[in-house]
Amino acid sequence: MKFKNKIVLVTGGSRGIGAETAMQYSKEGATVIITYQSNFEKAKSVESVFNGNGMIIQADFNQKSSIENVFEIVKTHFNHLDILVNNVGIVKSNEFLNLSLEDWNNTFFTNLTSMFLCCQLAIPLMKSGGNIVNIASLRGLPNHGRPPIIDFSASKAGVISFTKTLAKEVSPKIRVNCVSPGVTNTDITKVYSKELIEQFVSNIYLGRLIETTEVANAILFLSSDDASGITGVNLMVDGGQSLSK
Repeated sequence: MKFKNKIVLVTGGSRGIGAETAMQYSKEGATVIITYQSNFEKAKSVESVFNGNGMIIQADFNQKSSIENVFEIVKTHFNHLDILVNNVGIVKSNEFLNLSLEDWNNTFFTNLTSMFLCCQLAIPLMKSGGNIVNIASLRGLPNHGRPPIIDFSASKAGVISFTKTLAKEVSPKIRVNCVSPGVTNTDITKVYSKELIEQFVSNIYLGRLIETTEVANAILFLSSDDASGITGVNLMVDGGQSLSK
């Protein structure tokens, strides 16, 4: 078990990539804490995999006080943290001229500012070293942002830059990396039209959507001893979609 005796926090761990990642950490022996915003039942279903070796915490990652409460709970119960996976994120379609400042600020706070806050609060708990993995996106790459999600695309570009810069500052004690998924088969993509899915797949060299297990595998790899020589990277898990123009 690669993560036995490790304390892991996965934000937004009640569904999709976050849920799959949390469950894989648990299967590898970690004590896993996940956060959820509103769906208690989904969070409980993920927690059931932990076999009593973990917890769920309700949190609103658009509120500084709520984020601080998460880390207060982690500190009280465990007094340290080995791995932080910053997975919380939102995306909403909105044409640029219809995008309000409130929408823009909300996206940036949830996708980028909350990550900044989590890292500030997590690093003091990583007393003997640790790992941070941030979840960015294909859309954060140059020339891969997509209308009508300009705010999401810009925020994920910030995640990639933030990751690389923080990796410089906290090395060698803490490694910081990020994973950028392409279009992933989650409950979000299930509401896409067949035509839109076909459009996405036509630009993916592997000819299919990415599965949550594939993204989770990359996250676990970067936070494991197998990646002990890796920091400041952005690992694409996109089926080659970033190769498309």
